[in-house]
Amino acid sequence: MAEMTYKEKFIQINREAAATIIAIAVIAAFWWISGFTLEKINFTVLYMPGWFVVSCAGTFILSVSAAIFLVKKVYKDFSLTDDEDENKQV
Repeated sequence: MAEMTYKEKFIQINREAAATIIAIAVIAAFWWISGFTLEKINFTVLYMPGWFVVSCAGTFILSVSAAIFLVKKVYKDFSLTDDEDENKQV
């Protein structure tokens, strides 16, 4: 893992936060759109309204997929402490 400066660490933190907010917005939009769109189509799954099943199950699948994507592609493992300060204390 390449060393990051303190400024680069905060840039990465902002990038991770922005990506998480986008994922949340996409998941919420999916839930609203699927719920209100499928409400007009009258079908049931296990005696539950189809819009409910699709929007909730789809939201779960989308959430898990978004979490996996964020962990693999966006998030980075690093310590927020400044490495130079740690070396001085030793």
